[in-house]
Amino acid sequence: MLTPLKTEVEKVGDLAHEARRFRTILWSFEKNIELLFKGTGLAAEVDHAALAEAFSRWRQAFDQSKHLADLDRKDFTIFAAGMMLKELLAARPITAIVPDELGLPALPATLDHRLKRWPEGYAYTSFCLSVAAAVLHEMGAAEPTESGVADDPRFWDSFRENVAENPANAIAFFDMVVGLPPNWQAPDVPWMRRTFLDSKRRLEAEPRKTIE
Repeated sequence: MLTPLKTEVEKVGDLAHEARRFRTILWSFEKNIELLFKGTGLAAEVDHAALAEAFSRWRQAFDQSKHLADLDRKDFTIFAAGMMLKELLAARPITAIVPDELGLPALPATLDHRLKRWPEGYAYTSFCLSVAAAVLHEMGAAEPTESGVADDPRFWDSFRENVAENPANAIAFFDMVVGLPPNWQAPDVPWMRRTFLDSKRRLEAEPRKTIE
């Protein structure tokens, strides 16, 4: 399950705004790691400076594009989560500690293969999806859910390889996780998303009211 954090952050009042504060991000980020890694044999070290750097870059990008939220708040929330994923993957604030790499007992065979395959990427994705789902729940909108593609080990291998070349690809992969069509040409350009373009066309097609 990618979203163990969701029920925890749903308890935060006015999450849509609180998620723009670093203290909320820090608490929820570390809580997500605790929930994901509990009982797995995995552990993680969090670089707070790197996390703050990721948050700062995300907040700047968010503020520059938030005027587009009125076109489609649900899709913008998912896009904002994808932007956070991009910055986390670029800053790499997590260092996973894998027991069998330290000569300790191997990880349990029942461990989710996605988590074992790429603990850091899985944790970043889980965090972003959990917060997006909780924000949308607070808004009364339909929540994003995992698509079947996230169960395929090859998806995570491709995800890891592609974001190593270009962190912006994380936004397209996040769209795939929630079952949306990815924009591979310019994944970090919000106004090129299909949902925003469709919303803009609908608004432009609506007859304008005239004052008599």
